[in-house]
Amino acid sequence: MSETAKFTEDILSNARGKAESIIREAETEAQKASEEAKLAAEREAESIMQGARADADAVKRRQISEARHRAKIREQEEKDKIMQEVLDRAKKRTLELVKDENKYSPLLARLIESGINELGEKTVMIHLNARDLKTTATLEPKIAKFASHVKVEWSKQPIDAAGGATVSSPDGKMRIVNTLEQIFDALESRLLIEASKSLFGE
Repeated sequence: MSETAKFTEDILSNARGKAESIIREAETEAQKASEEAKLAAEREAESIMQGARADADAVKRRQISEARHRAKIREQEEKDKIMQEVLDRAKKRTLELVKDENKYSPLLARLIESGINELGEKTVMIHLNARDLKTTATLEPKIAKFASHVKVEWSKQPIDAAGGATVSSPDGKMRIVNTLEQIFDALESRLLIEASKSLFGE
């Protein structure tokens, strides 16, 4: 082999050696980079999964909370319906007292007596509904028993009430409302409390 050929061969051999070394280093670096990229991707994937799990838990908690809230609202709505029915029945029963003369007549007299005593005037005006105005003749003897010291006048203008009476001063500036509606309204809050305890233990 000539010196030129030998020189050329040495150069090529060195070049191949360097090339192989560079390739090995590149492959090593590529492998390392690949592994780092893989680890980074796995860390990122785990981070995403943790975030997704946290989001899912938050959604689940919100949905449970909303479901409980809706259930509570529905429960309260049902309770309100029941309580309203109780009140409606109680009011109906109160207003139906007028149909039982044996109960209503003494009650009306007591309501008038209560109004006269509470008003404390020497002259009073008694206001009744149109139906009860027709019974003043039978009411007067009953009222005379407890109001002999009071001058009683009967208003000819009927009041808008199912029953009971309003007792006022002659000028109308002072008045005591003892109608059946007023009695029921006064008892309503107590009825609600008692009915709630009885029905729901509240």
